[in-house]
Amino acid sequence: MSVYTSLSLTQLKQLLCQYELGEIIRYEGISDGIENTNYRVHTTTGHYVLTIFEQYKAEELPYFLQLMAFLRRHGMAVPEAIPNTRQQLLTTWQSKPAALFNKLPGQSILHPDSNHCQQIGAALAHLHTIGQQFPLNRDNQWGHHWIQNTGKMLLDNTATTRLNKHDAQLLSDELLFQQAFQQENSHHTLPQGVIHADLFRDNALFENDQLSGILDFYTACNAPLLFDLAITVNDWCLGEDNYLDFDRAKAMITAYEQIRPLNKDEQQHWPAMLRAAGLRFWLSRLLFRQSRKEAQLTLDKDPDVLKCLLLKHRDNTSFCQSLLVNHIV
Repeated sequence: MSVYTSLSLTQLKQLLCQYELGEIIRYEGISDGIENTNYRVHTTTGHYVLTIFEQYKAEELPYFLQLMAFLRRHGMAVPEAIPNTRQQLLTTWQSKPAALFNKLPGQSILHPDSNHCQQIGAALAHLHTIGQQFPLNRDNQWGHHWIQNTGKMLLDNTATTRLNKHDAQLLSDELLFQQAFQQENSHHTLPQGVIHADLFRDNALFENDQLSGILDFYTACNAPLLFDLAITVNDWCLGEDNYLDFDRAKAMITAYEQIRPLNKDEQQHWPAMLRAAGLRFWLSRLLFRQSRKEAQLTLDKDPDVLKCLLLKHRDNTSFCQSLLVNHIV
């Protein structure tokens, strides 16, 4: 979440006049995330979040809106899109699609403990389990092919991306590892389904230490479920030494496996998947810095955090395996 499209109070009123929200009391931009423009809007009828989609066309958005509606029907606390007076979930502002959502209670947790991680692990397993019934399909735009193509592009433009010699060597080595791993294990079929693909700490809310909402499903897609678990562990369980905290990671994965146990192929591929997840977000943060998107509010997430994590994953395969309930010795 960020603010790329600035709105004055007059413009906000113009956009929201097609909703029955009462009078606007106050509004504010949201800096979390990097893809869309978001505002908190407080009115005489309630609290809302306005999202203006900067990357997607209107015809691409029903997948995400229908997924969130599906998850809500199955008991997950996710945002609900509010229809306007014409019973439409999408509107437009300056040729960009926009939607209004109810604001879920709670706040993001910047420094989670094992209890928070346990709840996130259970929620993610629940999403993966019920997501098997979701009828729509969306390819992963940030999967293996994106990783390879983006990595090679960054290596070909090191002057622009300002990759130093050591970072370029790390990226080159990891691309080769992931390519070889993909080819060697092409005969394995990891369980696939709907994944969130971006369940970082700023995309979950807690109220009184209880999970109260999961946000930002706009990278959701169909992909290996293990990849989603790796993405989530890499962020929520990061310790002060820029590596995984054992207790938090163990709590998350144990809670996850109580609902959806990992099969033998997933157990075997776990260390490589942690590396793939670290590489994916190292690349996206490098790419974001290169693109230098101009926004009134946005968080510049440090690529080096994921680079350090990736380096440590490469040297700690046994530790990664020890996090699983039935780990391979």
